[in-house]
Amino acid sequence: MLATDRFSILSEGLGRVVRLLTLALLTLATMTLLSCGSDEAPQTVPQTFAELKQQGHLKASNTGAADWFGNSLAVAGDTLVVGARRENSAATGIDGNQADNSAPDSGAAYVFTRTNGVWSQQAYLKASNTGAGDWFGASVVLADNMLVVGATQQDSAAMGIDGNQADNSVPDSGAVYVFQPQ
Repeated sequence: MLATDRFSILSEGLGRVVRLLTLALLTLATMTLLSCGSDEAPQTVPQTFAELKQQGHLKASNTGAADWFGNSLAVAGDTLVVGARRENSAATGIDGNQADNSAPDSGAAYVFTRTNGVWSQQAYLKASNTGAGDWFGASVVLADNMLVVGATQQDSAAMGIDGNQADNSVPDSGAVYVFQPQ
């Protein structure tokens, strides 16, 4: 293993820790704000983890070795989006061929919904211009009826919005893909 590989792995681990700590702090801040009355001092609502119950164990519909399913997560209400930046399918768009693993580390995102406490996969998402090494799903954001998926290593030379995605002459320039329900 090269020193740069070790640094990359360490960096990934630290990034996950920072994201978890940020989520924990935001949760605590939200709980504090929600417990504030108009004339009262802020109070922290006690949270009892002993009362938690696992509601599911979610996996990709095309689980593969080293896909990194779960490297990014976004949740809004009963919808969960899971990124897998090292997934290998050459599919494009929504619900494409998950079995064609000819685009290593192209990445994917998976949309799950929960109904009556039961989770089910609703969509398998890929970039409109899937390419090996693009890391689609490296980041995901779900807000205001919109899903945004980052592909931090995408190589297109396109500029602005809806440019030429076929020109891969700018390595690792990155891209963002926006999805909305129809």
